[in-house]
Amino acid sequence: MNKFFRCGIFGAVLLSMVLSGCQEEKKTAPKAKPIPVHTLAAVPSNQPYWVEVFGQTEGNEAVLVYPQVTGPILERVYREGQAVKKGEPLFIIDPAPFEAVYESAAAAAQQAQANLKQAQREAKRYTELHKVKAVSSKEYTDAVSSYEVSKANLQAALAKEKEAKITLGYTTVKAPVDGVAGRSLVNPGTLVQANSTQLTDITQEDVLKARFSLSDSQLHGYEINENSPVFVFNDKLKEPVEGKINFTSIQVDPKTGTRSLSAEIPSVGGLLPGQYVTVRLTLGMQNGVFLIPQKAIRQLSDGTYSVYLLKDNKARATPITVGKWSGKDWIVTEGLKAGDEVIIDNIQRLKDKAAVNKVSDNNASGKK
Repeated sequence: MNKFFRCGIFGAVLLSMVLSGCQEEKKTAPKAKPIPVHTLAAVPSNQPYWVEVFGQTEGNEAVLVYPQVTGPILERVYREGQAVKKGEPLFIIDPAPFEAVYESAAAAAQQAQANLKQAQREAKRYTELHKVKAVSSKEYTDAVSSYEVSKANLQAALAKEKEAKITLGYTTVKAPVDGVAGRSLVNPGTLVQANSTQLTDITQEDVLKARFSLSDSQLHGYEINENSPVFVFNDKLKEPVEGKINFTSIQVDPKTGTRSLSAEIPSVGGLLPGQYVTVRLTLGMQNGVFLIPQKAIRQLSDGTYSVYLLKDNKARATPITVGKWSGKDWIVTEGLKAGDEVIIDNIQRLKDKAAVNKVSDNNASGKK
């Protein structure tokens, strides 16, 4: 037997032994153990639908201050940026010409008062004389008429005196409301025109407005009204501040595609006009949704989301649609039905149809 033939037989025997060993190893290889998991029973619930957007605070009522008389400014009494109370003086307009008018009106009123007393005495005297027919009826009626005219003249003189006094009071420009006085727009010596020259403005500090905008996609088909819950917060606030919707635009800004809104909020926690805040607006309720722990939800490479459901001792990948977060849970709006067993741990070890072993069912519900 030549050596080539012997080598062939030896090679065939060796190959047969190797294949036999591989088959034996394949037969004896243990199966993968089921992955232990915990599950959560999906229970439908009703959850609020809300949006969060950036906004900016501003004074709720910025009152513009104008003089009510014309004259030169003598003095600015207040300090710019200070809190003022209603009635506190802000500016002094030269009162001299108005004092002269008032004094003249007061003197005229005193003259009218004296004339009235004289006419009253004459009317009384002519009345007595007329009773004894010592004067004619014309003289009597003239005296009585003069008395009535004197009473009317006094009323007119007193009204002019009152008007002059009021006008004189306008030379001290006072704060029309409580608030924070703004920058002075005039300097001492400036001639200001009544009801024309703006002097400053006052922003109410106890109440602010938070202005923000929403697009139609953010509204998600919900309607906004004055009872829609709204909260405002930022880094400086210890807790959100509740507000009230006080303005909703009925038009969409063509440049931004959004509607303008504002909410009235109390000025607490150091909130000042001009600060940026986050506004959370609740628009309505989502019915029949599910609260699922965030750790149980996978975000896939294409941007979609899924969970693993326990079915027949296997993990089955199931696509879902998610909404907002609610604490440590995610609101699932589509893809689940009541009673589904959602796997909530060992997510990274799972794949579709992987064998699993439910360790225990905590019977927790997705309802809060």
